[in-house]
Amino acid sequence: MVVASAKSSVNRLIGPLAGMLVVAVARAASADEPVSVGEPELMKETAETTRVVDAFDRNNAFDVHFLLGFRQEWKSAKVRRETSLNQPGLSTGGFVAPTENIASYSQSRSILDLGADIGIYKDLGLTIRFPVIVSDSRELSDLDGAAKNVARRSDQDGNPIFSVPFKSPTRSGIDWFSVGLQYAVTNQRRDPSKPTWVIGGEGRFAIGPRIHACNDNAPVRCPDPVNPSLSRDPGISRGMHAVVLHTTFSRREGYVEPFVGFRSLLEIPQGNSDFGATSDLRGALLTRPPLLGTVTLGTEIFPWENKERYQRLTIDARVSGTYHSRGRDYTELFDALGSSQVPALRSGNPSSFTLASDGVRSVADPNGQRAFFNGITDQQSFGSLAMRTGATWQAGEYVRFSLGFGLTFAQNHIVTTADACNPDVKNDLGGSGPCRAAQVSNTPTLVTGIPNPHYRALIDSPGRRFSIDDTMVFDVLATGIVMF
Repeated sequence: MVVASAKSSVNRLIGPLAGMLVVAVARAASADEPVSVGEPELMKETAETTRVVDAFDRNNAFDVHFLLGFRQEWKSAKVRRETSLNQPGLSTGGFVAPTENIASYSQSRSILDLGADIGIYKDLGLTIRFPVIVSDSRELSDLDGAAKNVARRSDQDGNPIFSVPFKSPTRSGIDWFSVGLQYAVTNQRRDPSKPTWVIGGEGRFAIGPRIHACNDNAPVRCPDPVNPSLSRDPGISRGMHAVVLHTTFSRREGYVEPFVGFRSLLEIPQGNSDFGATSDLRGALLTRPPLLGTVTLGTEIFPWENKERYQRLTIDARVSGTYHSRGRDYTELFDALGSSQVPALRSGNPSSFTLASDGVRSVADPNGQRAFFNGITDQQSFGSLAMRTGATWQAGEYVRFSLGFGLTFAQNHIVTTADACNPDVKNDLGGSGPCRAAQVSNTPTLVTGIPNPHYRALIDSPGRRFSIDDTMVFDVLATGIVMF
């Protein structure tokens, strides 16, 4: 009887304990992994940088995200010019030194980012972006007293190429919109044995009024290159269609997800822009804007998640390196040089040459097109380094907020570096113009090329070229996303 009573007491004690254990295990399971198709899976979602909006996935037949963001960018740089003056501290022995301070450049841009991500199928999404430039202001100011030394920025006759201080008009409007696709080739959320690999591409389409070089303080603010007495609209768009290709790899390990990405940008100028109007001239060495290639390394950290409330905090840190190839572009001196009234820049260059009546000399073709300077110049290749950090707060199932900061440094580079001759054509005596070696006695004339119509000796010849140094860009980005 005593044994039976003891067993009964044990059973009465074990029963409630077992029940409590089952409840505890069930609660622990619900906190670590979903047990139903409707339960959130934040702990399994990929990083923000590899997030792809999809459709026809489990109990979620369709996803669409609407994006509203605001960016503020501040850019500063120093404008310098080469010199061949044989003076102490400058240059000696015929060498060229880029030591002359010209001006301090600053730019401020405010951009409203509108967009949408639409799921098409599993791991396949459509992206739409529509950036609106609220304000874009640029100016040149004094750099260590250089504004008082007019000779540094003058032509051979002492005429200043541009004034310092110099102010561009404040521009606003729409440059382009883009449509793209993103596809997750592999998705760690679906297959934990593989990393997340996303590939994508987008097309950008220029739709705003084309940008023109302007001086906000001049009687003719935006002079027409052909007829400088006529003014044009300042415009806002670079007039470039573009193709962007990118790919990103990431793999989450607990609360950390490192990633690496590659991105390329190829721009194609529109024919109705100032860029397109001078891109097909015979003899031109550079006819396209720079090609950009970017490599990004970074990681995302997830310090806190609450699956039951669809809440998560993500911290992002990344470093990017970008190569800018040589090309023609709207540089920091675009407005100042393009609106200049000095004759060396306002006169039209011959775009073709022909043999003179003596059959020896090569002279400008009177029936050929003239190439007028519009402020777009040939620039050197250079590299830039960007560092970014930010945080994303997913406040609930349908709302997400992001705040980020970025700092970019660009390598010093020359922005007026057109060559006088195109050496690719050496069999055209009539079209050679001044691109020929001096004839000695009765030896045949040696053709070294044909003239480059983009070349302007005042700004492109060694000893007169301009450079952009010590470039720094600081930006702030705030974004809100509504998810359905």
